[in-house]
Amino acid sequence: MMFPYLQTAIQNLAKKPLTMQFPCPEDKGAPKYRGRIEFDAESCVDCGMCIKVCGPMAISREEEEVEGGINITRTFDLTSCTFCGFCQDFCGRNSIRLTQDYHMVSRDASTLSTTGVTFKKKVLGKLICYQDNCLYCGLCMRNCPEQAITVDRKTRTWSVDHSKCVKCGICISKCPKNVLEFQNVGEEGVIFSDSCIYCTLCAKKCPVGAITVDRPNKKWEIDRSICMRCGVCVAGCPKKALTIGPLED
Repeated sequence: MMFPYLQTAIQNLAKKPLTMQFPCPEDKGAPKYRGRIEFDAESCVDCGMCIKVCGPMAISREEEEVEGGINITRTFDLTSCTFCGFCQDFCGRNSIRLTQDYHMVSRDASTLSTTGVTFKKKVLGKLICYQDNCLYCGLCMRNCPEQAITVDRKTRTWSVDHSKCVKCGICISKCPKNVLEFQNVGEEGVIFSDSCIYCTLCAKKCPVGAITVDRPNKKWEIDRSICMRCGVCVAGCPKKALTIGPLED
């Protein structure tokens, strides 16, 4: 009864092995296989969208303050990851990619993770929009991962919830008119110069009514308690008499 098996064994001695040695670097998964995660930390803007959409909560984030900014370490735990691809699909910067590498067999759990460190420059100022040149296209609102921006095309208004804004800069990169920027508002404010002609355009354009212009008496006042330092008055001044800079004590 064992003779057929013995004959097969002898015949196989002259044949090459049908199996491959593991791991084989040249071997890849199927074309649409979702395997080991690759993370490009340099292109990441720390919007946090990958963490939000991760069902098994396999992505963690740690930050460390360094000179000039923050080092953000993002770790993808491959032992918890279901390789659904949501993090890749929702990443607006294409920083996350699921490869065809399926070589994830190890007795050491520390090797089953992907880690990257992103340096994020500290941004002190708030996000502002120079609305005179804004198209109100809504691209900034649609691309904001925190839904901090509101754009109403009918009323031509733009606003941002600074408590939600994570200063990732995605809205700035998506703006076709380049009217968005982070303004340093620490000890800065709107400054008036002698070239003012008291045309009242600044007062008319101020979205919060912080500016008052008295043309007969040639007086200009600003209520700094409600001024948002949005820069709309600066952009709309025909004589360039307004700037945003350090305020005098």
